[in-house]
Formats: sequence, structure tokens, C-alpha cells
Amino acid sequence: MKLVYYDYKYRRGDCFTMDEKQFIEQVREDEIDLRELFMVLWKKKITIICVTLIVAIITGLISVFLITPVYHSRLRIIINMPETYHTKYGDYTLPITSNEQYINLITSNEIILHTIEDMGYDLETNIESMRERITIELSDAKANTVQNTFYVQVAADNPTEAQKLAQTLYDNYVEFLDILTIDGALDYHINRFNVALQSSEVSLISTKEILAKNEALLAQTPQTINQKDAMEEIQSSDNTSDYIILERIINPNYTKIENDIIENKQSINSIENSMRIHNEYLVELNELKSKVNSYRESGDYSKLGTDFVKVTKTHIYLPSDPVVPSRKTSPSNTRNVIIGALLGGMVAVLVVLIREYWFKEDKDKESK
Repeated sequence: MKLVYYDYKYRRGDCFTMDEKQFIEQVREDEIDLRELFMVLWKKKITIICVTLIVAIITGLISVFLITPVYHSRLRIIINMPETYHTKYGDYTLPITSNEQYINLITSNEIILHTIEDMGYDLETNIESMRERITIELSDAKANTVQNTFYVQVAADNPTEAQKLAQTLYDNYVEFLDILTIDGALDYHINRFNVALQSSEVSLISTKEILAKNEALLAQTPQTINQKDAMEEIQSSDNTSDYIILERIINPNYTKIENDIIENKQSINSIENSMRIHNEYLVELNELKSKVNSYRESGDYSKLGTDFVKVTKTHIYLPSDPVVPSRKTSPSNTRNVIIGALLGGMVAVLVVLIREYWFKEDKDKESK
């Protein structure tokens, strides 16, 4: 604020006091001339260039020899999973409803664990560190369209390992989705048939009880009615004889009970046949469930054989196998050298200025 005031006073032509003149002289002495600053840097240009080159070379050597290179292999996966999984035992509605949810399963713990085992990595490779090496990218999709193409990148220390890791991850991903779908369908159908059997058993017991009652009632019901005897009683009471009377007619109650018994027996046969089929299906489903459990214990996908319809076979596509990357993704040696040179130059300039002005002022003060 003082400098602004003094400048205003100088422009008006006012005189300065002695104290004001001393203050202005002190400020002028403290100001660093831009030309003087440039000359200092030019005088020390060799030092600045040398420091810059040394730091750049050191950075380049560190980037080449000390920093582990990273190679990326890319998977292009097309997903078009159905809403329903069809089997001989019935339809199973899949719990996952979007393709994005399916692709995110590629970083599931089970998939990563199998991939670590298949790649032969040591025990120090944990799930989290492995998951950090997997990147999921969405393709450029227009608005209001279903996203079904995804890109997955995996990182490794060398090109061959990156390609193998990508393929192994994809294979385990497909197996995982097949087992997830099959296991869910088995549990659903086993539970459905068990509930159906329990319901059928209740219906069977109830129908058999009704059948027994109807059979007992049928045994007590006459098959025919003597209409002549009945009409004789009526005629004796009113002395009328204008009707044609049959001696024997079929009892309609007997016919009704007999039809009910036939329907009961048909219902029992239908229920027993349904229960037989359900029991056969349950035996098959439990055998398939045992195979799935065996796979989970051994990890041998071939043991599943052809007993299952693999949902991923026609709904998940890999247009081309992953290739061996031709160059590393990081670190960028050129970029690191440039950054090192910039930092080295900045440090060199800062050191030169500190030595020129800071220590120079200290020496001037000591000489005074």
C-alpha cells in the first residue's frame, strides 16, 4: 500500500520526506531485476543443463531397468443372455437381468481363485491384487440401446503371460456362468418337485379317503328301485291309477356314486403317475446335483459331460482369441525421461537462484 501511495505522490510531483526516500531506496535495492535474473541463469547454464541431463538419464534408467513393465491383453466379449433357461424339467427364470451384471461377474472371487490356480501363481497373489489387474470397459453404445459388447483388459509382466491370463480368465468366466445357471436351475427344480410331491401326497390321501367313503356308500345304496311297490303305496292312499309303472328302475343315486368312484380312481391314477414322474425327476436331479458338487470339489469341468445344456454356448461370444500384445502399456520411457528432465531443470534453476541471492545476501551482511 505504501508503494501505491508513493507512486501516486510521485506522479503529482510532491516532495518526499527523508524517511520516505530511504524506504524507496531500500525497496529498489530489494527488487530483483529481470535482466539480472536472466543473466544469472545464463551464467549458470552449464550447471542447469548438466543437472537436467543427469536427472533425465537417471529417470530413464529407473524406468527401463527398475520399474516392472506392464502389458495388456484385451478381450472383446459379446453377451446376450436369455431371461429363461429351458430344461427337460421345466423353465428356470434367471435371477440376473442385465448384461452389465453378467460382465461384472468376471471379477468374482471364485473366477479369480480358479484363474490364480490355473496360472500357477504363488500364494502371495491374493484376490484383490489380481482384481486390480482386470479392467472392464463398455463399448460406445447409442442411447436407448441394449449394451451387449464389453471389453476386458488384463495386465501382466510379459506379453505371453498377458495373453494366457486373458484366455484363462475367459475360460473360467464361461465355466462359472454355466455352473451358476445349472446349479440355480437344479436347486429350483428340486425344490419345486419336492413341494409338488408334498402337495400330491396330501391330495392323494384326501382322494383315497373320499373314494373309501363313496365305496362304502355305494355298498349301502341299492342299484335299482322297485317303482311298482312305491306306486302301490301312493295309489292306496288316493285311489288313482293313471300312471304307467315299471317294476324295476336304476337308482340314480347309485349311478351318481358310481360315477364319483370312477372319477376318484382316475384322480388317484393321475396323482400317482405325477408322483412317479416327479420322483424319477428328483432322482435325476439329485444325481446331477452330485456331479455339480463333485465339480466344485475337483474343479474338473469335463466331469459335467453332456448332461447339461450350457447356457453360455449360444449366448456368450468371443469373436477372436486374445493376442500377445506387441508393446508394453507402461511405463512410458519417453514420458518418464521428459518428466525427469523437467523436474531436473526446475531443481537446477531453483538451486542456482538460492545460491546466487540467498547466500549472496548472507555474505554481504557478513562483510558489512
